[in-house]
Amino acid sequence: MANYSRRIINDYCVLDTETTGLSAYYDEIIEVGILRVRNNIIVDQYSQLIHPNNLIDDFITSLTGITNEMIENMPRIEEVKADILSFIGEDVIIGHNTSFDIRFLEESFGESLSNTYMDTMQFARKLYPELKHHRLSDMSDYLSLSTNEHRSLADCITTKELYDAVKAKMESDNLRIEDLWVNGKRSRK
Repeated sequence: MANYSRRIINDYCVLDTETTGLSAYYDEIIEVGILRVRNNIIVDQYSQLIHPNNLIDDFITSLTGITNEMIENMPRIEEVKADILSFIGEDVIIGHNTSFDIRFLEESFGESLSNTYMDTMQFARKLYPELKHHRLSDMSDYLSLSTNEHRSLADCITTKELYDAVKAKMESDNLRIEDLWVNGKRSRK
């Protein structure tokens, strides 16, 4: 699997997938969204609906709005593998619960990604311990970010805004990465 890291950076790709369920082994990707960010600005985007081997059930359609009709003439994941890997390149991948998305990509591609990745959920848990949950929708509501829609590109935008909010809070509170993770616990300054 890709290498986990915690850093403050300005150049990266934000990744999100929509899937038919929670298991990378039994379920499938139905949408991939990626934003390329340079100097904190979105400079490019990739969005693709994916045709899975099995039908999308009503629950996933109600959650994502993605219907079987929408994906009928879309490519299979293996047909866009090269495009996805090329778009991400060697960039650090940022996401919310990133290991979920990476597990699905690696399972679908049949190979491991070598990219470093970061998880905004881990930052959110450290910086906003007062919240009971740190799902993207919770963070979006709490910080008044873009609407979390369970669509890949929209969720990428929300995740980028969350990472921006994390960086701003760390700066305003004069926190460094080391201040958040000391022996796995939040340091008390």
